[in-house]
Amino acid sequence: MAKRLSKALRGKRRWVGVEVDASILTREDLEARLTQLKQTHQWQALRLMDFQNAERRRTGESEQNRVKVSENTGVAILQISLQDYPDLRQALEAANANEAHSLRSLTSSGKIRLVRQRLGLPKPPRR
Repeated sequence: MAKRLSKALRGKRRWVGVEVDASILTREDLEARLTQLKQTHQWQALRLMDFQNAERRRTGESEQNRVKVSENTGVAILQISLQDYPDLRQALEAANANEAHSLRSLTSSGKIRLVRQRLGLPKPPRR
């Protein structure tokens, strides 16, 4: 049995909370956009963790959002490796990011719990 890597030797990652355009209604649509984004920027480890479209956010509005999110947009959490993180941030914080990718960066952290808290997303149930 192989020895488990220590925490310091494991791959580092960041979670980024993004605002998703209202035209993206399903997880599959967002996955397709992320695939295009990965191919354009040559990112290896970009992964969609959570997604709530605009309609679902309106019906299940949470009590306190720390980050200001428009009423008619969805939210998602992306996982990316630490070395690709600056490029992702730059791509999603550009002035034309919403038009180009239908995504806009809102918040980021090294802990997914904090990003969920800032976006007002509930923790999904364990499978």
